[in-house]
Amino acid sequence: MRVGIGYDIHRFGADRALKLGGVEIPEGEGLLGWSDADCLLHAICDALLGAAGLGDIGQHFPNDDPEYRGADSLELLGKVSSMVARAGYRVVNVDSTVLAEEPPLAHYREAMKRRIGGALSISPDAVGVKFGTNERLGAIGRMEGIAAHAVCLIEKRAGR
Repeated sequence: MRVGIGYDIHRFGADRALKLGGVEIPEGEGLLGWSDADCLLHAICDALLGAAGLGDIGQHFPNDDPEYRGADSLELLGKVSSMVARAGYRVVNVDSTVLAEEPPLAHYREAMKRRIGGALSISPDAVGVKFGTNERLGAIGRMEGIAAHAVCLIEKRAGR
């Protein structure tokens, strides 16, 4: 078994919808980034890549490669899942925390769990998505952006 951790942060300011966990959030300003700036999925990608010893999201999907301009991070997560499988591992579970003062996100939790679970071929019950604030401290507290932390557990597939 292996454990991985991931972190990502994006600032507000994009002229597009806010996406978190593969779900479009109608409330709130969009996040800036080369792809769709889904910091929750980016943190999960980094956790999985790290656990499998495969580097980080920037190595596989560089933020200067035109192929990934505006990319759907749910598709990137699916590609990461395939990389982890090719390395001989299966995802056991993922747990994450999104840090945002606004907008309220709790009523999107189940949709995020379904999307993430689907991309990773695991049950939504094996996906944890939690939400917190920064108690008005720092960049997140000043509502400059949104951050996410993620941890995952992977295990060697039988026969590998």
